[in-house]
Amino acid sequence: MEAPTLFQNNYQDVKPLAMKLRPKTLKDFIGQEELLGEGKILNRIIKNGNISNMILFGPPGCGKSSLGEIISNELNCNIENLNATTASLNDLREIVEKAKKFIELYGKKTVLFLDEVHRFNKMQQDALLSYTESGILILIGATTENPYHNLNNALLSRCLVFEFKPLERKNIEEILRRGENYYNKALPQDIKNIILDISKGDSRIALNYLELYFKNCENGDTKDIETIFAQRKASFHKEEDKYNIISALIKSIRGSDPDSALYWLGRLLYGGEDPRYIARRLVISASEDIGMANPEALNIATSAYFSSEKIGMPEIRIILAHAVVYLAISSKSNSCYNGINSVLEDIKNGNLQEVPIHISDRGLGYKYPHDYEGNFVKQSYRKDLKKYYFPGNNKFENQIKDKLEKLWKK
Repeated sequence: MEAPTLFQNNYQDVKPLAMKLRPKTLKDFIGQEELLGEGKILNRIIKNGNISNMILFGPPGCGKSSLGEIISNELNCNIENLNATTASLNDLREIVEKAKKFIELYGKKTVLFLDEVHRFNKMQQDALLSYTESGILILIGATTENPYHNLNNALLSRCLVFEFKPLERKNIEEILRRGENYYNKALPQDIKNIILDISKGDSRIALNYLELYFKNCENGDTKDIETIFAQRKASFHKEEDKYNIISALIKSIRGSDPDSALYWLGRLLYGGEDPRYIARRLVISASEDIGMANPEALNIATSAYFSSEKIGMPEIRIILAHAVVYLAISSKSNSCYNGINSVLEDIKNGNLQEVPIHISDRGLGYKYPHDYEGNFVKQSYRKDLKKYYFPGNNKFENQIKDKLEKLWKK
């Protein structure tokens, strides 16, 4: 640990409030009770000092970095910090050399807290893998991205994975009280409500706005800053509004009203909603409401989803608008949606059929359709021939209906 310098207080003074108020102990930590509450798994791991390699993933401002700092305070070991957005392999190697010395000289382990771990490329992750596997480093990685999509399977297999949730409104209220105590001032209730609305479970946003308010109200003139907060409130929607608005968007698409669908899309985007959440709902709508009436709709929605992973605001608004209008004007069918629901209901009620032997893995008596004219031959694929897929009354599925009737006519 580095010795304090003459200018240490200066560095402390320039830190944002969210950094200054980071909890130092588990007792001070707010939120994530399912993992860190008394007797819960992560709480026990930290208190027992039996730290294993782990990945903490969840949205910004939910406590991942704070937990890393708590672990550094709770454990009698060497702690090193890196941010994967700026760290290089050389940085990692330097930490490994320090870790070896701590093992040799003091018999102490080294914990590496690696923020934004998903930003490490494959080569860096492979290097990290070898060091954690040998026990030289204990990795605590933090990420806002789903690790199962962004980290190597080999690295994941050696780590415990813990998902952090957005903080609840009551958690943010408690964090704001700490900010009020720090400034020894109380927020006006209307300002507090605005901060609670726009923070959306992110403690950093909440404390940043609290700090903005108090620092700009030191002269007693709050008119300008309250105007800014009022405008900010107008650009965000409450959590309960989010589900009403997304419902309105999907129902407008289902009802073939592109103008209304665009309006509700705009409300979501202007309210600060994550474009990836909107895109996921569009993918679902493409199958649930359009399905086989226009199979291309799923490709359009999926493309919008992948774009939302790579492109942020404001440009992603154009791609989402493209997808929303396309889905709204498409022919509609819920035949696939009804079909799978009916199948699952029958299975739930005990309809568990044996696989006919000719289409089982043994394939005794199986007729290979490609050996026959038109790549089709009649044979049974189930004992119970109950129908589940009923083509909708639209151009594309009418063609499907005619085709199936010709193929399976008696």
